[in-house]
Amino acid sequence: MDDTDGRELWQWQCGAGVHTSPVSYEIDGEQYVAVLAGGNGLPYPDIPRGDHLWAFKLGGTVAPAPAPTPPSKRNQIRTAAVAGAAVQNTVTLGRVWDAAAGRPGATENVVAQNAMAPQHMTVPVGTTVTFSNPAGNEHSHGAASFFEHEFDTGRLKPGETFSHTFTRRGEYFFNDPVFPQSTGKIVVQ
Repeated sequence: MDDTDGRELWQWQCGAGVHTSPVSYEIDGEQYVAVLAGGNGLPYPDIPRGDHLWAFKLGGTVAPAPAPTPPSKRNQIRTAAVAGAAVQNTVTLGRVWDAAAGRPGATENVVAQNAMAPQHMTVPVGTTVTFSNPAGNEHSHGAASFFEHEFDTGRLKPGETFSHTFTRRGEYFFNDPVFPQSTGKIVVQ
């Protein structure tokens, strides 16, 4: 990605999820970037696993791995449901729900699985839900409905919002595409 505006510049199919930090090194004046693609159980219990160590350089010629079979199910969201009306039908991205206070936490969190506030929300059919990346967050965040393909906020910079109207009953699971371990669910009744 371009570090000035977040545009995707290049992508590669690793055959399994990358859930590690890349490392950069140099050999004989040539720069390489290496990453391990081993998969991870969050948020899918049957996510493809691997043991691929990829090393990239400009002008490399190795072909990408075949795309793995997508997961067939996902882990259930186990937090208590919050009525959308209680939070103005808004999911606050990058924040953990403070159940005692009944509102999103005050600081950004980029590592927690439940950094969607609330992580589990119920709304009636026809409700417009707003996904908000608070101005106080340092990073871009988003919400993408991977299984149902119902909505995708794209990357929201701090201070940006995206709204979506739910017209059908169902459970809509989503992840933050920037910090994919963060998951949430909207139940439309």
